[in-house]
Amino acid sequence: MPLLPLPPLPARPAPAPPRSTPERLQLGRERIRQAAESGQRIRSYEVALDLDLSEFHFARLFRAAFGRSPHTYYDEVRAERARLLLSEGLTEGEVARRVGFRRPAELRSLLAKRAVPDDATTSNVNAPETAGQDG
Repeated sequence: MPLLPLPPLPARPAPAPPRSTPERLQLGRERIRQAAESGQRIRSYEVALDLDLSEFHFARLFRAAFGRSPHTYYDEVRAERARLLLSEGLTEGEVARRVGFRRPAELRSLLAKRAVPDDATTSNVNAPETAGQDG
């Protein structure tokens, strides 16, 4: 007896895209964070395209909302993740691979560029910069 084809599954509605600019920026920020923590490369124009914004408009809005450029935020998250992995006892080579570098020298360069002052905590990566603001 021949097998009959299965009926097609009903189409699921796509999740509603975020409508407001703050929602879109939060979504973009989360996408950058996920890529950085998993060692994946991501480009601003990819995030901007997903959010239906131009690359330059996205970068300006991101900087205004979070106090840093998307690329700076990406590097800060990678450095935060690398410091955590190093504190767990992983080698520089293993940490470099996990945060998306080919060589430990690239990791050392990032950590030197994104050095954390002694009194700072890693939770500051999520807060907008307040330099130059009173109060």
